[in-house]
Amino acid sequence: MTNIINIFKNKSKYTNTIFQKVKNILQYNGFQVSTSYNYNAFLNLVIGGDGTFLNAVHLSNFSSIPFIGINTGHLGFYQEIEVEMLEEFVDALKKHQYQIEELTVLQSKINNRNINAINEVVVKSKKNQIIRLKVFIDGNFIEYYAGDGLIISTPHGSTAYNLSANGAILHQSLNGFQLTPIAPVYSNLNKALKCPVVLPNDADIEIAVSKRDNHHTIFIFDGREFFTKDYKIKIGVSPNKINKLILDKNHYWTNIKNKLM
Repeated sequence: MTNIINIFKNKSKYTNTIFQKVKNILQYNGFQVSTSYNYNAFLNLVIGGDGTFLNAVHLSNFSSIPFIGINTGHLGFYQEIEVEMLEEFVDALKKHQYQIEELTVLQSKINNRNINAINEVVVKSKKNQIIRLKVFIDGNFIEYYAGDGLIISTPHGSTAYNLSANGAILHQSLNGFQLTPIAPVYSNLNKALKCPVVLPNDADIEIAVSKRDNHHTIFIFDGREFFTKDYKIKIGVSPNKINKLILDKNHYWTNIKNKLM
């Protein structure tokens, strides 16, 4: 194993201060620091908040190198290390006192193009209008949906936008994903499910946007907007995973208690 660590960070002054401190500690302990992506690194270290973590995953093209985060943001649900834990983190790294956890990746297909996401895929209007969608699961027609949109989230993404839309929290070790409606409209024409649907890893969701709503519908992948003339999307679980380095096996429940309650 190499001693190279890739560092991703946001542009805030506070983050840059912490970066300099982390860099000095790592180099003092014999690690090499790379601020550009190095394929030979053994760790991707992210300094910032959840947005920085997601951005790092996308910038690294969903790297198989494990990720871990230092929280200099607000919520920091992905970021296990608090600033006051830097020395403790480096010590655990040197002693190999950590575990590797696999995180689910969603793979969407639009226009024969594959787009990945680790938090969620959102189908919604870019205007203050409802959209009408046909939803199929494993090729079976399920519902005519009308409302603000739909969220398809991974277990670790279930505590983000999905939770705000009254979706369920799925433990990140579960092999499944979730379909959650955003402010659905109920009528005789639009008979949609009133609650989230939890699906197994081998399920596929296909969503077709009505022609009348094509011009104002967007697809969003981990906060990144995508526009297309093809208004059909197929979503499932990718065979690839994101590896996350875990120092404390109870970190997930600590996060739930301290950051969401």
